[in-house]
Order: sequence, then C-alpha cells, then structure tokens
Amino acid sequence: MAEGEVVVKSGTFLYDGTVTCDLRIMRCQYRPGSGDYQDPPEIADDQEGEYFYVQFGSTTERGRFNAGGGGGATIEEAIAAAESAPGIGKTVQWID
Repeated sequence: MAEGEVVVKSGTFLYDGTVTCDLRIMRCQYRPGSGDYQDPPEIADDQEGEYFYVQFGSTTERGRFNAGGGGGATIEEAIAAAESAPGIGKTVQWID
C-alpha cells in the first residue's frame, strides 16, 4: 500500500472457477492519470481528491496484491468495477 491509502472493503473471487483469491477496495487522495501525453491534462495527470480503486490478489499467493483496475469517485463505483471484471465478477464475495 502507498502512503495515505486505506482498505475500505475486502473480499474474495474465484480464479478459473476454483482458486480462491483476495481482492480489496482502496481509498486514496488522488485519481491516477493515464500518463498518456496525447490525453488532455485532466485525464493524463494525477488529480487530487478522494478516489476508490480495486486491487486483485495473486492467483498463487494469498495476501499478495499484484494487479489492479477499475474504480471511481465513490466506493459504489469501485464495487461495480470489481463485480463486472471479466472472468471473475460473478464470483466476488464481500466480507462484512
């Protein structure tokens, strides 16, 4: 985790329908930019402000998070991103 990031929700998903893997939603104080020089600055550059994103756990080592993707300005947007991730979305189980 980077400085200032906080885990706000966690759960599991099934990889290949059989391997239980971890996932979590993180809250941070910036929205990462694309880094693409062809994008306008509001997309290319990191932006300050609350942002939620999904981290996916390793398929071979529980507790290690080595992939990420999807998110948004609200936790609901990040949950929706996790639950619609191709190949795993329907297997997401959240821990209360």
